[in-house]
Amino acid sequence: MLSRYRRYFALLTFMLLATPLIVGVVRPDRPELILKEGRLLAQAPEAPLSLAALRAFPSQADAYLKDHFGLRQTMIHTHRDLSHPLLYGNEKVLVGRDGRMFYLGRDMVRQSAGLVLRDEKVADAADMLAEMRDALARRGASLLVAVAPSSSTIYQDDLPLWAQKGERKTEYDLLLADLAARGVKAVDLRPILEKARSDHNAYLMHDTHWTARSAVLAFNAIAEADGHPGWALDPDSSVGPPFERRGGDVARIMGVEDEVTEIAQELTLPSRGKSEDLEEGPMPDHVISSGRPGPTVMVIGDSFTASYFPPMLMQHVGRAVWLNHRECGFDWSSVDKFQPDEVWWAPTERFLVCDEGVRPLNFAGRSGDDRGPVWVRGAARD
Repeated sequence: MLSRYRRYFALLTFMLLATPLIVGVVRPDRPELILKEGRLLAQAPEAPLSLAALRAFPSQADAYLKDHFGLRQTMIHTHRDLSHPLLYGNEKVLVGRDGRMFYLGRDMVRQSAGLVLRDEKVADAADMLAEMRDALARRGASLLVAVAPSSSTIYQDDLPLWAQKGERKTEYDLLLADLAARGVKAVDLRPILEKARSDHNAYLMHDTHWTARSAVLAFNAIAEADGHPGWALDPDSSVGPPFERRGGDVARIMGVEDEVTEIAQELTLPSRGKSEDLEEGPMPDHVISSGRPGPTVMVIGDSFTASYFPPMLMQHVGRAVWLNHRECGFDWSSVDKFQPDEVWWAPTERFLVCDEGVRPLNFAGRSGDDRGPVWVRGAARD
């Protein structure tokens, strides 16, 4: 007979072993969690009715049980936290599992985790976009909002537990809800990018930006949401062969730009039309004109779209205009100048709300006069 403390120990051991089995039956992990690992869920083994099936049965059963025991994802994350902790970082960069770098500026990681929730500023941004929608509608044009998610939003499981949102709402969630309440058309780009990472890197490892393939997938989702499914581009033929890419903007901030490399691809689309910079600078407003009939589409965005969306649009439209978002401080007079048929508001997630006191230059909003007060950073001037 076992002594009393050994009986308790045996009972505890049995409970620990039985818990995953019970949870696996009562509340198994969602099948889509396996897809995030870049593979398909193992199917139940076939009945061993033949010699070949009997030989394959053990490996099939083993694969099935590995994918279906309870608390699987919890155990994987716990193992990662214990055996692969964060490597290093500083006040501006967080380095996650497998060396993926996340920018900490503008509260990007905390925003993705729902730890920053500026309700009033999000509502103000939604109000401004509703006013832009109305002003464009008076011109016979349309507005579509498509915010590019941050890498920390898509690669949540590469972050420490404190930076994972869990069940918390984020500013991205709030903006979509506020826009829906105001009847402003918007598309959520998170699902398509979360799905994309199961097959390819959706974002660069040492950089804040998405990959060229993800830019194509995002473009296709936006075009479809705006009523142009025929504008979709083939991701495989739209990007070039893999090459070794050195450094990245986050690696530069870390001071290791010359020490890190990764495999990447570039956008390769036929050039269509003549490009003209509308100003000087590293990321200028620019327009591409083809000279052929077709709509004019204006993209108001940042570095996520500057070199990607105009050439993608030019495969289908007559003219593509790209304006620097400037934390909401772009010049509305460009709308007067180019008379777009459609406007895509497409900043990245960390620029989801406007900087304090910043609104589009030469935009009056509800007054109906689009040449109202001129807004500058921090204040308005007559």
